[in-house]
Amino acid sequence: MRCQLLVWAVALSCIIGGSPRAAEEVAALGFATALSGPFAATGARDRNAFEAAIEDLNARGGLLGHRLEGVVVDDACGIEQAVAAARTLIENGVEAVIGHMCSHSSLMAAGLYEAAAIPMLTPFSTHPLLTEEGRPNVFRLIGRDDDQGAFVADFVDRRWPERRLAIVHDGSTYGEGLAREMRRRLRQLGSEEVLFQQYTPGAESYRDLTTILAEAEAEVVFVGGYGPDAGRIVRAARERGLEAPFLGGDGLDMEGFWTTAGEAGEGTLFSDRPVADVDAIPPALIASLDARGVSRNPSELGTYAAVQTWAEAVRRAGSFDLPAVARVLRRGRFDTLLGVLAFNSAGDLRTASWQWRAWSDGRHAPVEPAIQ
Repeated sequence: MRCQLLVWAVALSCIIGGSPRAAEEVAALGFATALSGPFAATGARDRNAFEAAIEDLNARGGLLGHRLEGVVVDDACGIEQAVAAARTLIENGVEAVIGHMCSHSSLMAAGLYEAAAIPMLTPFSTHPLLTEEGRPNVFRLIGRDDDQGAFVADFVDRRWPERRLAIVHDGSTYGEGLAREMRRRLRQLGSEEVLFQQYTPGAESYRDLTTILAEAEAEVVFVGGYGPDAGRIVRAARERGLEAPFLGGDGLDMEGFWTTAGEAGEGTLFSDRPVADVDAIPPALIASLDARGVSRNPSELGTYAAVQTWAEAVRRAGSFDLPAVARVLRRGRFDTLLGVLAFNSAGDLRTASWQWRAWSDGRHAPVEPAIQ
């Protein structure tokens, strides 16, 4: 167990002549996300939810006699940064890690946590490989991109069966992976896209991409990538006069989408994890979260739920150690802000599903059931 004793408190009391008091035991919980770069706004909101979850656990007496202490690191949704962030958390003796945000970051860090016998619960990363590598320490609180891609493809094939579909992606582990999963399902349905095109993430302008879309006479566009770039693409398309509806995956669940798209993003659809009915959450908890700036956004609720899930597994196991906690996680059901969660033997969420959300006036919300 990687619990830290605040021995400095005892030493200080002796130096000043006071009687030593029992040191407080602390259990450290890590959080890895993007706190710099284009996804920093989303990472900051998720960090707020993480810290709120720790506060609430400590207010109820902590965990196994320990006060929880959060250790937050910035991985910038990068690869080398993710490795450095993971090593920092390991060096700080965390009992578990909530994160990372981006799939490639999670894939890079998972093995380091496994070697250190640290559970990793990601509320964000959707690439199938993350759990297919067979690591005993990895648990995912969201669906996989093979299922998400099929969900999107089925919807497109049903709603726009005769429209010319363009699929564009950013070449990332997440973005391209989701785009390919969508295309695979379309082939099974007997459908084909008119364009499968990679774009450069972080570009200042996507005029060239909109030219390609116009030449392909695209009538529906799927964006496999993250919110800020998707917003720029949508805005550039509207400025060019392209009226095709745009949609994407859960990577569009970022403030950066509306920040870059503005009013051009109105009505943009994206698939995301469903959230529990607010009526099922105790009103006092909702009021407390609202007061601390934690919104009903699926990403923030997922972060809070990950802390809830790990803490309950530790309680049931009576231990912070990975083997005991992992056994409980794979066998149990956990009541969280996302509803009841349960994992399979690979660490995937048994209860995973997807829903459509739409951006409107700077916010996003579930669409009417009729669109499903």
